[in-house]
Amino acid sequence: MRRRWMMLVTCLVGVSACGKKTPVASSSEAVDYSGGFIEISLDDDDDLDEMFGSELMVATAKCGDLVKLEPAAMMGKLNDGEIRCLDQMLRDSERQTVKDKISRVLQSDAWAKGDQHRWEGVARRHLEEIDRSDPDMCYKFSLYLSRKGPDFMDEAMRWADVALENRSRWSGDLHVKRVYALYRLKAMAAQKKWDHLEQVYVDDPSEANLQVKDETRNLTKTLSREWLEYAREANKDPTVALQLCISAAGTTEFCEGI
Repeated sequence: MRRRWMMLVTCLVGVSACGKKTPVASSSEAVDYSGGFIEISLDDDDDLDEMFGSELMVATAKCGDLVKLEPAAMMGKLNDGEIRCLDQMLRDSERQTVKDKISRVLQSDAWAKGDQHRWEGVARRHLEEIDRSDPDMCYKFSLYLSRKGPDFMDEAMRWADVALENRSRWSGDLHVKRVYALYRLKAMAAQKKWDHLEQVYVDDPSEANLQVKDETRNLTKTLSREWLEYAREANKDPTVALQLCISAAGTTEFCEGI
């Protein structure tokens, strides 16, 4: 852009070499957000006013160079001021693409810092308010939740289902590995909730606790059978899935007939 201004000035003072326009590459042209990280594309673009007026450039100008902040975020090196600024820009922006880019940078920083509480909040906001079509993010979030207490198991199963809805974006061995892991995750999450409710019923054998306990046991039975079916289909070891299925069903007939 500076070179274009210099050429314009040169033309105005009468230098004859300005008859032919020289293309100028912009170092902060288009930001392509793929795979969770920001990449730079160096292409010509005559519409510089539109580029510099975009929401992304506004965010960059206010919070710093987003392209430089991204690798810093990967190493967990964003400072508090940068985090607050990016978070505010995410909230203020109207474009989902801009929200998506900033949200992923904030997630990278929280994860690299080992700040699980902050990462959980940013990831949940991303999936609930910005975009839930990324099966990798849904997978990672559901796996994270499945390692928490029984109160989080419903949410873990929910995001596992969302990941499975978008499983067509995986292919080959990765597809098989992730889908198997998600079926396993759902069954094990249901079992964790069921075990918890069994203890709740022991402590308080009310009709309400009995009902929710039995409902969760039936859910465990159904999900473990789905896991077992996929394990056999994908030539995975079905032993644990079969054991869980029999435990929840109380009979081998429901599970071994697959």
